[in-house]
Parts: sequence; structure tokens; C-alpha cells
Amino acid sequence: MKRYVILIPFHNPWDWHTDYANQTARILARSHIVVCMLWGDTVSFWEILRGARSYRPVTRTGNLIKIQPIFLVPGKRFFLSQLINAGLTLPFVFLIVTAISFITKRERLFWFFGFYDPVFLLLPPFFRSWKTVYDCVDIATHPSHALRRRIEASERSLLGYAWIVVTNSGTLATRLRTFRPDVRIVPLGFRIEMFHTPLPAPIVRTRRPLIGYSGSIDYRVNLSLLYRLVRGNPRWDFGLFGPVFHDHLTGHKKALILRILRQPNVTHGNLETENLAATLAACDAFIIPYDTDMPLAKYAFPMKIMEYWYAKKPVISTRITELERYPRFVRFASTSRNFTQAIRDALLHPAPRTLRAAQMLATKHTWQRKVVAIMNIMRRYETTDRKT
Repeated sequence: MKRYVILIPFHNPWDWHTDYANQTARILARSHIVVCMLWGDTVSFWEILRGARSYRPVTRTGNLIKIQPIFLVPGKRFFLSQLINAGLTLPFVFLIVTAISFITKRERLFWFFGFYDPVFLLLPPFFRSWKTVYDCVDIATHPSHALRRRIEASERSLLGYAWIVVTNSGTLATRLRTFRPDVRIVPLGFRIEMFHTPLPAPIVRTRRPLIGYSGSIDYRVNLSLLYRLVRGNPRWDFGLFGPVFHDHLTGHKKALILRILRQPNVTHGNLETENLAATLAACDAFIIPYDTDMPLAKYAFPMKIMEYWYAKKPVISTRITELERYPRFVRFASTSRNFTQAIRDALLHPAPRTLRAAQMLATKHTWQRKVVAIMNIMRRYETTDRKT
């Protein structure tokens, strides 16, 4: 297989709990030079002057190179300013990767996860002359109808010229194959190694059952459903582990989040990777109460499902399309009453054999397996390229 210089743009910060980008980068860096454009870690001059953020423009650890963009034009919160600053950053990144490619005699490769930040609309056209791997981990959409149309059009363009297109779910593959027949399905990916050295859970258990949810608390969550579920079951504790985001929420839903977190049977904590395995072990069952009226939720394949399955705990979810492929391992519910009954059944009859089978399925979805699968596809495409 060829050795590449691979550019990966990051929407989230490097240490974010949704770690598909940094896990992919770490594994790829064992064989290739990987340059990470840390858009999720951008810093402004004002933040540097106040000492609020550290700034290191370029850092290198072995084959892993991180570029931290800086906002040259003020207005970090505004979309137009973000576009201008991204446009100023891209030539700098382009030159760095091109120089490394020239010095090391390696081919350039652009590894793109999707349009999860609107400014990422700029990226695929800018790097179109490079081989592109479209590693689609979620549906290309946005709550803004205007941005959604632009993102969908950009994705169709990308599907037309990308070297390789892979996705982690059959649901997404079916959708993408409308425009690109050779889309390949690869494992979802989760950090299995964190279960091998668990630390004490950062929560205090009571004698009551603990129902867990891990991940961002944002507009994908059916907040009305979650509120009724929590309020209607005071004999259960609910552990909500993850950051709260108010983006794209109405005032009513923002207030609803506060009411949920103030309930006496709710514990809200950070999602620390080093404690996640122990936190999951402390829970008796898990819920995924996504609002399936939203495409980003309906067509998701939540990474948390593999963590729940590997922890051998029952899962109750709304009818997320991809999870409906696993009726043996997920109990489905659509109302707070349905959720209550499903949770009660799961607590009384956890079905240990089924939980062990779910754990075995999760072992097939590690980050290592995913990246190796994509590299094998790359190897086959290289062979095809040589023949043509």
C-alpha cells in the first residue's frame, strides 16, 4: 500500500468525547503522515491576550501533526467571519501538506468526515485536486433549510468525484448509493480499550435503579419525552452524562433542559473518557430518546450504542432507523409510557444471553477494525488505479 500525507479537518476539539476524528488520525498515523486541521480548537487574538486559550500553531508527535487555526478577522461567533477565517487558513494548510508531500515523496490524501460545520462547505472544493476519502459518519443536513440545501448539493458534488466513499451504517449507505453505487459499509467504531482499564465512576449510587444516557444534550434529544419520563418515574435515578448545547433550540426547549436537570432524581455530569467505562458499568439500563422527526437523529447510528452493548446493559431507544436493524438488542419506545414499560421490563428481565451476544457484536465495531477496513479498500482501489 502507498504511504500518504493525509489531511483531516476536525469539527470538534481534539479531546472531544465524540472522537471519530482523533481515533482515525491516531491509527492512520501508524502508517502515514497525518495532518489534523483543528478547526474545533480555533483561537482568537482576544482569547490569547486574555490567557483564556493556549495557542500552538503547529505541533508534531511522530507522524501526527496538528495545526491550530487562529482567527485573524474578529467576530468568532459570526458565520461570515468564520468563512473568511477558514478561507485564510486553508492556503496555509494546503502549503504545509504540499511541502510535506514534496519532501517525503508521498501522495496527498484528503480525509473528509462530512459537513458538520457550515464552513466545511469550503473544504472539498479547495482540496478537490487531491484524492479524497469521504468517510461519512452522519447524514449531511442542518436545521437551517437554506444551509441544508447547500450542504446536500455539496455532498452530491463530492460523491461524484471522491476517490472512495465509505459509511458506517446500512441506512446511510442506502441513501448515498442513490448518487454513488460503490459506497462501502465499514464498522461504526468505538473505543474498546477504555473498558480494559476502568477507573472509579464519578457518581454516587443509591439503591434505586440508575437509567443512563451519555452524549450531548442538544436539539437531537426529544426533550419533552425525556422530561415526562423523568417526572413520571421518581423511583428511578437518571444519569445524564454529557455537555448541554442550546444551539438551534427554542426558548421553550432551553427552559425544558433546565427543568430536566433540576429534577431531584437527575444527576448531570461531564463525559470524561477515562471514567466512561466505570460510569456505564454503574448504570442498570440506557436510553436513547432521540427526536426522530429530525433527520440527524432519525438516520444516526449512535456510537454510544456500541459502548452500551459492550457494557452488557439493556438499551431502550426511540425508533432510529439504523437501530431497527437490531431488534434483538434494542427495545423500542415512542412515548414516556412506552419507555417506562420497556425500562421496567429490562430491569426485571435483562436477558443476559442477549446482552453477551450484543457485546460480541460490539467487538466487531472497534476503531481499529474500521480504519483497517478502509485501508483495505484503499489498497484495492490502488490496484485498480494501476491497472487503468
